[in-house]
Amino acid sequence: MNKLKINIIISCFFIFSFLSCNQKKEQKIEAITIAQTEIKLDLLDLQKKNRLGKDTIIIIANDPVYHKLKKYNAVSASLLIKNEIDLTKIDPKNTKIVFECIDGYKPEMPMELFLNSNPYLAYRDIDAPKGSNWEAIIKDGNEMNAEPFYIVYTSVSEKDTQYKWPYNLVRINLEPLNKSTIELYPLKNRKLESGYTLFKSQCLTCHAINGIGGTMGPELNYPKSVAEYWKEDELVNYIVNPASFRNKVKMPTLGITKQQSQKIVDYLKYMSENKKKS
Repeated sequence: MNKLKINIIISCFFIFSFLSCNQKKEQKIEAITIAQTEIKLDLLDLQKKNRLGKDTIIIIANDPVYHKLKKYNAVSASLLIKNEIDLTKIDPKNTKIVFECIDGYKPEMPMELFLNSNPYLAYRDIDAPKGSNWEAIIKDGNEMNAEPFYIVYTSVSEKDTQYKWPYNLVRINLEPLNKSTIELYPLKNRKLESGYTLFKSQCLTCHAINGIGGTMGPELNYPKSVAEYWKEDELVNYIVNPASFRNKVKMPTLGITKQQSQKIVDYLKYMSENKKKS
């Protein structure tokens, strides 16, 4: 093989390597862009436009909200999402579903888990009293309504906490899986990670920190942190048993220990020094 041919081969190799590297960089950038996509589905608007999908009757053997067998008129939630969103532009492994309810409750779960669990969007309770679309929900002495939508499953155990059953639902939002992690993780003190993890799993669906989280309960950090005006030991005890402080309190008993509550409070104290209005 002469010298000219060798030089041509070497040149081609470097050109190919350069193009390949650039292609990989472009793919990486595209993947990051995809992961950062945020999409909102207004369910009432879709219902008004008759775009929810094909109606079916769903039977739940042991409904976790009503605690009995229930029947609903419903549509496939996964098909609804697939029909309304171009999923080729989304990375399900790095995306989460955030359920936005009328009362400010905002539970979330991984999008991939949700789409693979055969979820349904119930829009009417077949067992409801005549003249009503929904049977009333009685919880801790308070009467609530599931209207307008309720996420249910036919093949998921009601005891599996990975799956969320939000009622009073009005919007389904798609967000980066790591959104709250980036904003709320205690980067300056990683010893507080367990408190952050507990807060994320037990509190974030109802309460926000720096504007991130639910609005069913009050914002806990801005403009003044709850850790700044509550006595620490009382705050710890309140989180463990809210009913021991307030009659007919809406905050549920979370079933956590005093030690776990202390970790949450330690995390709240850390966040009180890291305020940011979102």
